[in-house]
Amino acid sequence: MTEKGELISKDELKKIGRRLKALRKSLGYTSPDKFAYENDLNRSQYGKYEAGNSNITVGTLINILNCLNVDLVEFFNEDYNDKS
Repeated sequence: MTEKGELISKDELKKIGRRLKALRKSLGYTSPDKFAYENDLNRSQYGKYEAGNSNITVGTLINILNCLNVDLVEFFNEDYNDKS
């Protein structure tokens, strides 16, 4: 359940982070720092997104997905709810 004033739950942020991590690893990047560096993303902030510790805007998510060569439909497919 979300806290008053929150539009997104912490569980959803964790799911987004897990999905970003899985997609990054599928491209062969073992390190989130290296992925962020090579794609001109803020390394610290990207790490927070993967950890599910920071809210992410739609624009930022789309920018990251472009780096991963994934669109929103593919990102939110059945693998989105995978807990691994």
